[in-house]
Amino acid sequence: MRLKKYIFALLFATISLGGQAQIKNMNDFIINLEDLRTLTERIAKNYIMKGILANNPKVVKQLDEDSNKFSETLISLTDSALNEEIEIELQKLNLSWMLMDRIMKKKYDGNSATKVIKYADKMSEEIETIAEMVNNSTKLKSVKLLRISSNGRMLSQKLLLYYIAAKAKLRDPEIPIKFEKTKKELYGIIKILTDQSERDPDLKADSGVLMYVEMIRDGFDKVRKNITINSRVHPKTANMIVNQMTDNFELLTQILYEKFE
Repeated sequence: MRLKKYIFALLFATISLGGQAQIKNMNDFIINLEDLRTLTERIAKNYIMKGILANNPKVVKQLDEDSNKFSETLISLTDSALNEEIEIELQKLNLSWMLMDRIMKKKYDGNSATKVIKYADKMSEEIETIAEMVNNSTKLKSVKLLRISSNGRMLSQKLLLYYIAAKAKLRDPEIPIKFEKTKKELYGIIKILTDQSERDPDLKADSGVLMYVEMIRDGFDKVRKNITINSRVHPKTANMIVNQMTDNFELLTQILYEKFE
């Protein structure tokens, strides 16, 4: 009963939020959808950082801002769903988000942190399912490229999430495995972007695209050399290093979005 009351209260609160982004077209929809994946990983990461860094004000502020943005973006996407099937999947995602948010409202401990990671993984899969549905409904090259670039941004935050989880000494034997898997996936995305920027005439002629792809490669080299699952890099330092790469992915995504606008 208390869970039901919480869900209805949170649903009312999110519906009451104003000023959410307007979805104008297919590219807008996919960009906002992929934003949710990055936000999901970053929210989980900052929740754990808040617990192990004694409520660092900067981390707390980022967590609150990202949580609000997630709710607002999810509302906009649901209102602009391409069809009923996608709308239903977005509603399922909303339920997962409310349950994850409910856990984060409680006092931090290792058990809660482990549950938050599991919800983040679940939500990322749900968003991927929706993205595939959108992808299958169009043959636009822009959608494919935007998804690739956005996936890199998300994976960089997921890698950081698992690193922070390892530093928090959570009792989950899968964390090191997930860390290595995510690193390989991130490398794969960067390789695809590099190949695309060298072969696609539209991208090859764009100095902005080439510059940010190179900066992302450099950023990944820095991450690969300094951040391993057993390295002693402090969570705040790791956060700074990886966030630089995340920012470059975001700027590349924005360039690609404007290019195909």
